[in-house]
Amino acid sequence: MKIYKKPLLMCLVLVLYVTGMAIYFVPRNHEMTSTGKAVTVVLAYVLVLALWIAMQYREKLRHKRGDNEGK
Repeated sequence: MKIYKKPLLMCLVLVLYVTGMAIYFVPRNHEMTSTGKAVTVVLAYVLVLALWIAMQYREKLRHKRGDNEGK
């Protein structure tokens, strides 16, 4: 059984959440323009990507230091 690392699992959950919210709420929001809706969704995905990159960096530093306890 493959053990998934915390950054990957957390970011996959966030991507699923953002996708679900975009599918459910974007068509129902009539107060924003189409451009505003698209920018909001893309920005959410960019933030999840930035979080994943930062968490990968932290994991590499932790592994480099030899602290494999995963606090």
